[in-house]
Amino acid sequence: MRIIVEQQGELHYFSIKRQFQRAVVRSLMVASLAAVAIVTALSALAVYLHLQKSQLERSHQEIFMALVGSTDGAEGMDRDAVQAEMLTLAQTIRERDMEIRRYVDSATTDIQAQNDSLRSRLESSGLTEKAIKVIHSSTPMGGFAPSRDQQIDPLLRKEFAEHSAANRELRDVLSALPSQLPLRNHQLTSSFGIRKHPVHGVPRLHAGIDLISDLSDNVFPAKAGRVVLARPYNDYGNTVIVSHGRGVETLYAHLASIKVREGQEVDLDTVLGLVGNTGTSTGKHLHFEVSVGGYPVDPLKVINTAQYVQQAKNQ
Repeated sequence: MRIIVEQQGELHYFSIKRQFQRAVVRSLMVASLAAVAIVTALSALAVYLHLQKSQLERSHQEIFMALVGSTDGAEGMDRDAVQAEMLTLAQTIRERDMEIRRYVDSATTDIQAQNDSLRSRLESSGLTEKAIKVIHSSTPMGGFAPSRDQQIDPLLRKEFAEHSAANRELRDVLSALPSQLPLRNHQLTSSFGIRKHPVHGVPRLHAGIDLISDLSDNVFPAKAGRVVLARPYNDYGNTVIVSHGRGVETLYAHLASIKVREGQEVDLDTVLGLVGNTGTSTGKHLHFEVSVGGYPVDPLKVINTAQYVQQAKNQ
């Protein structure tokens, strides 16, 4: 193909190669086919939506007529009155449905904010990811099948259900933690962390806290559990260890005397022993430890976190 162009009295010849012509024609054909496909798809979608709308309208009409038909025997009511009553009922149901949906949306927002707060508290507790995993993995879990309500109600399959499940997991972990210090009245004399050992004089991890009593020398469990050790134990002197389940244990050392036996179940009011000065100790005090999966954690942080969760639960 040649194109002749006249410019200022001169003729210019342009030759277009056959390959280029074919490429242009092919592109136009592809564009045309794509346009036809799009139009066809949109038409099919419009037909589908129209059919769905018609089906929904028929379903609503059938439900409405069934409700009307169920009251055909009502005395003193004509069909128009029944229809008006059914319309009022349908409007009431719709309003109640909208009210429930607003409630679920509000509850979802509230529980999400609560989860953020619980996660923040869990981070401040000093528990490592490994310790948290120990607690969570030891939670007794039973198999279950989704209930009929979960399968039918879409509200139970959306964000509310996900946030509810997360909330339960967080509370399960936090509820496993000890919730009180072992002395009713006390002073803190040494905190958790690296310090110079008072006897050996070298830096060591102080795996717990030291407390002295202001009034009573009675030592109580930080959480209900079972006594797994009640005897002299290495440098700790007279020692009681209580297992609280799910990998959580507490240790009470340097006791003057032990008031419980191994295997005994104890609660928050059980006296484990009396504050003393046995073992490697420089004075009368209680050494108290909390461990999760065998790893020591800061008792003050852990108990403060557990108390916060307990207060939130009681509100």
